[in-house]
Order: sequence, then structure tokens, then C-alpha cells
Amino acid sequence: MTDPDGPTPGQEPDPEIVLRSITDWPGLIAYAPLPASGRYPRNRSGVPYYRTIRLRTDDPVQPPHRPNGLLSDTDWAWMIRSEHGWKQITDRFGDRAHIIAFTLARAGCITIGYELQGARPAPTPKKVYPHPALTATEKDRRTSRRDQRTNLQTRAAALAADMAGEWPGVAHALISTDHADRLTWAVNAATDLATGAVHPSVRAFVQHHAANTKARDDVQRLLADLGFEPAALAEIGLSRSPYIGVAGPVRLHPPTGPVIDLSGLPGPHDLRLHPTHPLTITVTASTGPLLIIENRQAAEAVCDTHPHLPIIWCHGQPPDPVLDLIRQTAAQVQLTWICTDADLGGVRITARIHDNLPPATAIRVIDVGTAEHTSGKPFSTYVRTRLEPVAARGDQVGAFARACLARGYVVEQEASTRTALVMALDSR
Repeated sequence: MTDPDGPTPGQEPDPEIVLRSITDWPGLIAYAPLPASGRYPRNRSGVPYYRTIRLRTDDPVQPPHRPNGLLSDTDWAWMIRSEHGWKQITDRFGDRAHIIAFTLARAGCITIGYELQGARPAPTPKKVYPHPALTATEKDRRTSRRDQRTNLQTRAAALAADMAGEWPGVAHALISTDHADRLTWAVNAATDLATGAVHPSVRAFVQHHAANTKARDDVQRLLADLGFEPAALAEIGLSRSPYIGVAGPVRLHPPTGPVIDLSGLPGPHDLRLHPTHPLTITVTASTGPLLIIENRQAAEAVCDTHPHLPIIWCHGQPPDPVLDLIRQTAAQVQLTWICTDADLGGVRITARIHDNLPPATAIRVIDVGTAEHTSGKPFSTYVRTRLEPVAARGDQVGAFARACLARGYVVEQEASTRTALVMALDSR
């Protein structure tokens, strides 16, 4: 008869039965697993008996260690997550099932269960059992990962709610992306967009968020595929090899080749900047200000009417190569004007250019909202909350942000930009 309900109070647990006569597997020992009751079942004579055995490492005192190169991370996690029938093992690993199982057993990671056929184990294992410590570690890892995913989804939903009015493509990407890795990069990019962070390159963005420039070198394409607007990618510095428009009495000095004189040629002339091919710029003759203009059409109009002025057109947040060219040009003129759209993006562009000019630069910020215009899209709460910290600045950038907040809507029309520039030029 057996003990159905465990040991009688006061009874000592049975010692584990080790089957030293079974020596078929070097590095492993066979034993009869002790039931949870602490007592083996007994026959009518009171002798313990067992119907199954297991194989384990012959050095069970040593902690389990994962064999190098045996399993992928995914297969390792599956293996130690729970018990598995031998058919599950062979279905997953095929011809490698035996090598994998016995290597893991010798490393103390699992035990291998057999039914008995007479006094010998059956030819084929019945089940494998992961080490309890490994199972507990994997459970903790999965719980932590699940919590992290929940937190990530919560952050994504909050960002999407804030950004839907300003960046609907970004918002859609945040709420429609399920894959954890892709969602992580979407949240990273959206957070940078929300906080106004700008990176000098795609590699710098990846390094900042993953501490490894090669962690996701396709992140620009990934975010574009998810639905991020091109302008949103430009805002955080993820537009590769940025274009810039240059016009007026300037000469360009490439690393190799002839000097390019743009004087007298209608502009702006598009240049594709690249970190490994830096340009040097020289202002040849100008008594007027350097004009830095965000609106392309307005820049073209001013190039036509004021060909004697150095003009730089740049769209979106200027990355480092653009800022370098702007700094070079500003250092050669008496005054630098910055003219962007009157919205959150324009304020951020203005601040980035303003804060990266040479210290002694005389600067004027042109507010296109002072010219005749049609009211644009009202600012959302998201936009207002991000304009307010900039509005607290005590310089022209702060005044520009305060004027935008006072109006409460976007001003980005070409005609308004052109009119504001003409008014400023005529009042010199």
C-alpha cells in the first residue's frame, strides 16, 4: 500500500534513492525522485518502490550553468521555463534533441525523466525538468519584461494622446505598433520630439538610446515605415545627409575640387551636406544681414529681390553640418536674422540656431506673425505646454515664443513670411 496523504506526523522523510547500478550515461547519475510527501510509496512488505527515475549531473552541489553556444536565447528561455515532454523536445530540436538535453543535464540545468521497464529505464526519455532556480529566474525575467512592456505601452498611449493634433502619423505609430522593439524605438523618437531633443545624426540617436551605434542602424527607415512624418524625423535630426540652400555673394570651398562662386546666380542652391565632406564658406561682399529662412518659397523670393544678401535656407531642425555652415557665415557678417514659421517647430528651430551662433553675433528674430496673415491651426495643449518653457527665456527667442502663445495659432504662410522679411529689410 502507499501513503496517500503524505507522511505520518513525526515520521522522518525518506532518504533519496540513488541508483548507482545504472551507469549508462557518463557525467550523470540516476535517482528516484522523492515524492512531495517526503516518503516513497511502500509495497505490502513496507519496502519503498518507484516507477520513474531521473538523470542529473553527478555534481549536484554546483550551481547550474548555461553551456556556451548550445541554445539561442529564445530556446534557452523556453527550455528552462517549465517541464517539457520528450515529444515537445524532439519537435523543437529534431536530431539535436538528445545532445541538447544531455548537455544541459550535465551542466546541472535540467534533469531527464524516464519510466521504468522492469529494473531498467525505458529507451526514450519521458520528460525533462528544469532546475528550480533557473525556472524562478526566467519567471522573474518574464514578469519584469511584461511590466516593462505594459509601462512602454502606457508611455506610448500618453505620447500619442499629446501628439495626435501636431503629429498624427507619430501618434498612429505609437498606438498601432505591437512589436516591443519597434515600439521602444517609436517611443524613444516620440519622446525626443516632445522634449525638443535633436541629434546630430542617426548614429548619435541610436548611441544615445542604446549605448551602441549599431543597435538599430535602420531606425530612420523603421520609423518612416511605422508612419512618422518626414518633418518629425527632421525635427529630431534623423534626416540623413541634410540639404541646405545657399545664395548671395558667397563662395563654397569643398575639400577637393575648385571653389564655387554663387555670386550672381539665382538661389537658393541646394547643397547636400555630409559629415565626411565638410564645406567652408566665404562671404565675398555684403553690408546687409545674413538671412536664415525656413520657408523655401519665401527664401526664393528674397533671393530674387535681394541678391546682394547672403541667404541660407534650412528646413526643420538643423543638424550639426548645417549649424557649422551657419556659424561660419554668421562669423563673417555684422548681423544675422532668423526667420521661421511661427509655431512650435519654428520656435525650436530658432532656439537651436540662436544658441549655436558665435557668442558675439548680433541677432534678430523675425516674427512672421507680425505681418498680415490668416489664422492657422490653433495650438493644442501639447504645443502650449512645450512653448511655455521657451517663453520663459529672457532673449529674443523667448519673446518669439511668447508672441506665438499670445496668438494661439500657427502662422506658416509663404506670403506672411515674405511680407515680414520685406518689412524688416525696408526698415533697416
